[in-house]
Amino acid sequence: MARVELRGLAKAYDDVPAVIDLNLEVNDKEFVVLLGPSGCGKTTTLRCIAGLEEPSAGEIYIGDRLVNDLDPKQRNVAMVFQSYALYPHMTVYKNIAFPLENAKVPEREIVVRVNRVARLLQIEGLLDRKPSQLSGGQRQRVALGRAIVREPQVFLMDEPLSNLDAKLRVHMRAELKKLQKDLGVTTIYVTHDQVEAMTMAHRVALLNKGMLQQYDGPRSLYSHPANEFTAAFIGSPPINLIDCDLDARGQLDAADFRIDVPGQFAGALPGSSGGPLTLGIRPQDVRVSPTEPAEAGCIAAEIYTTEPLGDSTILDLKVGDKLIKAVAGSTFEGDAGSTVWIRFAPERIHLFDRTTGRAID
Repeated sequence: MARVELRGLAKAYDDVPAVIDLNLEVNDKEFVVLLGPSGCGKTTTLRCIAGLEEPSAGEIYIGDRLVNDLDPKQRNVAMVFQSYALYPHMTVYKNIAFPLENAKVPEREIVVRVNRVARLLQIEGLLDRKPSQLSGGQRQRVALGRAIVREPQVFLMDEPLSNLDAKLRVHMRAELKKLQKDLGVTTIYVTHDQVEAMTMAHRVALLNKGMLQQYDGPRSLYSHPANEFTAAFIGSPPINLIDCDLDARGQLDAADFRIDVPGQFAGALPGSSGGPLTLGIRPQDVRVSPTEPAEAGCIAAEIYTTEPLGDSTILDLKVGDKLIKAVAGSTFEGDAGSTVWIRFAPERIHLFDRTTGRAID
């Protein structure tokens, strides 16, 4: 197997940058997800690693080899596309066997390897069928089989689950994660779906406008975002981001309410006095009470809308001209227009420099 390293990778199309000075290291046997909104450069990065795009600058290493000048077939990587790219006139067996036949592998070895992969993916009974006779999930398994049978150093996957319905996507996430662990093949996976990234990856590389925002484990991205973009992109419902300032009394002043500075920021904020800040609090960390609690730091809010989800209720709450989302329990009862009291869990508050967007810690 192999590690993958990108050093200063850049790619531009007609002088419009798609990837900017990307430095990334993927360890041997690691499952890394490239995550971000449409147009952030994640698929371009994957295609550069595969050799389908030529970088404008930078170096790509697979194992200890610099592969910039190598053709895709020389890089020993296998790519799984969003469209599966199966040959419609070929049987499942022939689709899986095709890269081996192309590489002039002996027929006896092809039979052994194709059947071994078919057993692994539980598609032994489909080998004589054509792609048109398969469901979406079965086609996806065949596309995976064609990649696995090559026994590559690296798997590259470009949104392979996006064509599946929601229920099957959840099932295949678990299957892919287990498969990658069993095979132990270094995998780089592209998606715009944060749930896929958070549930499957060892580490997530979050991109925006061609630049790396944060490269970390899923829990760290959620609990310790490096900047406002990461905080806003990761998490559902999305984090509340509220403009505020540090006032002369040492409180966070958001115009419609004031709260004490949480203890974890006590040493980090003196230099920011008077400067623009952004307070971040996830809806799950907003405590909601139908009656005014005795404790300090509570804020009166008006229920704007409620969204019952069965196991929980999402609330949109008005505080002055601000809307703050909160997640309450499934038994929460409250009508639009009624008053509740909210409190932010102080240890779960994030603060960002509003000018740079960077987290204050």
